[in-house]
Amino acid sequence: MATQHKKYEYKATKYFKTTVHYSLISQNLKPQLSSKLNISASRDFAKSKPLFWCQERIQNKWFKPNLTGLFPTNRENVYWGCRGRYQHLILFVFKDNQECLTVYYFENYFTRNLDLLIKNL
Repeated sequence: MATQHKKYEYKATKYFKTTVHYSLISQNLKPQLSSKLNISASRDFAKSKPLFWCQERIQNKWFKPNLTGLFPTNRENVYWGCRGRYQHLILFVFKDNQECLTVYYFENYFTRNLDLLIKNL
């Protein structure tokens, strides 16, 4: 099982009514995600019905389309998403009342059986 992942630590920097902006606080040599993320509440326009949307900031603009939708898991404050068509699994773990965000990026790996992965985080 390919459980090699990259871990990113983000801290909330700006709060809006339905959106929170996060900035990267841990540096990796070759980041797979941007240094700023925008997590916003879903307004139920997509058929997939995610609870939140994640958007990346690239060259001082919020990049469209969104990176991924955030879908619930069996564990509280843990959500999953994917980049590409189920190519790269991304786990989002919120801590301290959504003040801190830890993102686990599994490159070239995807599964819907998340219990074992979440248990080992």
